[in-house]
Amino acid sequence: MILHRKCPICNSENLRGYAIDTTRKGPHISRVQCNSCKLVFANPMADEKELEEYYNQYYEKDLYEAMNYKALILNHFSRIQGLQTESIKKEARYLSGLVAGSKFLDVGCGLGLGLAYANQFDCELYATEFDQGALDFVSDHFAVKTFRGDVWSANYPDDFFDFIHISHVIEHVLDPKAYVREMKRIVKPGGIIAIGTPDISSNLYKFYRWTNLVRLKVPDVIDGLEHTFIFPKSVLKSLCEIEGMKVLDHFTHSLGEKIGNLVRYKMPLSKKVNRLIQNAFQVNQWIICQK
Repeated sequence: MILHRKCPICNSENLRGYAIDTTRKGPHISRVQCNSCKLVFANPMADEKELEEYYNQYYEKDLYEAMNYKALILNHFSRIQGLQTESIKKEARYLSGLVAGSKFLDVGCGLGLGLAYANQFDCELYATEFDQGALDFVSDHFAVKTFRGDVWSANYPDDFFDFIHISHVIEHVLDPKAYVREMKRIVKPGGIIAIGTPDISSNLYKFYRWTNLVRLKVPDVIDGLEHTFIFPKSVLKSLCEIEGMKVLDHFTHSLGEKIGNLVRYKMPLSKKVNRLIQNAFQVNQWIICQK
């Protein structure tokens, strides 16, 4: 475990306790917040070896849930195959800059939803992921060049990709600065990096903390215990700009957009309700950057 005495992003020593969760199992049960930049991060933080062991079979930890999730993803694949590229750009706004035939890298591809979208653009597909089972799954469904591990261990050439997609990954890593820097190195001049991650400044986080404080309860961890960082929009934007990226767009999907998607998606009602709550409170943010 790694104990941080300074904020990993702005280096401020002005930290305060933020949340703790002793009821669930995971690598990170406590959170602190930087009073200077408002970043929230795990402290103490699991080291690289501990996280790699945790993610090796991330999608197989509960076999029943894994099978259900894969079936859900396959339904998405079938639905996406019937979409035109313009429809995809409306549904997945973060892909609005994707051009047909691009070299497309999905960093931490999971079970391949981003790859399914990019495949409709006839992109040359690449993917990184720690979970070998997930890589086997996407390889069964797409012509994709895969790498098991993190993005810098893949050692891609300079100025290689047209578009890099990284959805709900940057909050899991130990050094988000290094991740952004490496993605900038391997994307072409004028290329796009689309980063999706939770927003700690969203109304849901604020509401949840407020209800705990009213109940005189120590706030617990609302997000996954595997998360190392939860970014306010301002910090994520600053991080990308400091690393020399031009921010083209920074948004959360409107509630109307997300309700439309949920109507189309095939998933259990309980999951739709959960997603609807997240979307109503605009939990997730996307930042679109250009080199």
